Amino acid sequence: MLQLILDGEATPEQKANFKSHVDECMPCFQHYHFDQAIKELLKVKCSHEAPTDLIASIKSKISAAE
Repeated sequence: MLQLILDGEATPEQKANFKSHVDECMPCFQHYHFDQAIKELLKVKCSHEAPTDLIASIKSKISAAE
């Protein structure tokens, strides 16, 4: 359920059930916020495009391997 919530794929009913549970369960509340923070950090750190020279190098190595 947690992954569905974090990925935005949960149904409204699942979201309501999850929120109800998390409001009462501190371990799940902490786990949810920890996973959400990791997901946001990865989104920020991995959203940049690879350097052009790296892309060219990878493409040339792939072409050479074919």
